Amino acid sequence: MILCVTPNPALDRTLVVPDFRLHDVSRATEVIAVAGGKGLNAARAIKQLGGDATCAGLLGGHTGRLFAQLATTEGLRSEWTWIAAETRLAIIVADGSGRDASLINEPGPPVTNEEWLHFAACVEALAARSSAVTFSGSVVKGPAPAQFAALLGACAAQGAQVWADSSGEWLRAAAGVPRINIKVNGEEAAELLGASVTTLDEAAPAAATLRERFHLQRVILTLGRRGAACADENRRWIAHPPAVKAVSSVGSGDCFLGALVLSLCEGRAMDEALRSAVAAGAANAMSVGGGRFALSDYQLAMRETRIEISDYGRKS
Repeated sequence: MILCVTPNPALDRTLVVPDFRLHDVSRATEVIAVAGGKGLNAARAIKQLGGDATCAGLLGGHTGRLFAQLATTEGLRSEWTWIAAETRLAIIVADGSGRDASLINEPGPPVTNEEWLHFAACVEALAARSSAVTFSGSVVKGPAPAQFAALLGACAAQGAQVWADSSGEWLRAAAGVPRINIKVNGEEAAELLGASVTTLDEAAPAAATLRERFHLQRVILTLGRRGAACADENRRWIAHPPAVKAVSSVGSGDCFLGALVLSLCEGRAMDEALRSAVAAGAANAMSVGGGRFALSDYQLAMRETRIEISDYGRKS
């Protein structure tokens, strides 16, 4: 089982609004309401690719109850921790013009220390039964970054492969947990390195520097449609993605992580896992709704994704 943790989930409402314009009256032709959040998108990708995923997160209020109902209806296995505050909303606007969708996130709810400790205990118990644990997205108001880092370390101590995909102070806290894995984009990598990362030529050495500086097991650095790089203690990988007609990239990074972790848990080599991850992210960008992609799009993207591998100092 892969445990997909989303500390700060949101009820996603995707509005399809042809020719959407700011400061004007617009009418949606389609509305999609789903249980959202980065970890749920990763779980959807895992499920779509035949894997076994369980979702965990903090939910509260009427929105939280609707969220849980939607997740159950969708067939997503889950273990929620309930809090007093209301779960947030996220509004996604896709206009079908070929431009990327727009995303508006509400701030997350406050969480008491008692609620966080209950959540952490639940996650640790689930981690003991999991081959891998992903922590995705922002963290709710209340817990300190040190508490987040402690939870990551506790899951790693259970023997699970731990991946963190966050930002800001939560990313810095995660990077301080030795021997876990992190996934960052160019901006997040720059936060940790103090230097911009915008090209694939920069991505592979930046991933290697992050891994060594923070004593991490693996670092994945994604650059959207430009590709991705990975580094462990022996090798670097560069992934060149296929050119696709993107409808909405919302959730593509999450699908990338879900497919990657599933492949690694199935015992695949990193080059194969990275190819699957890039293909899942590309397929997701071709459809509306995070984590909802066609297997035919995924399989086509798999065939068109190119991977370069190099030992340190040698390239093949």
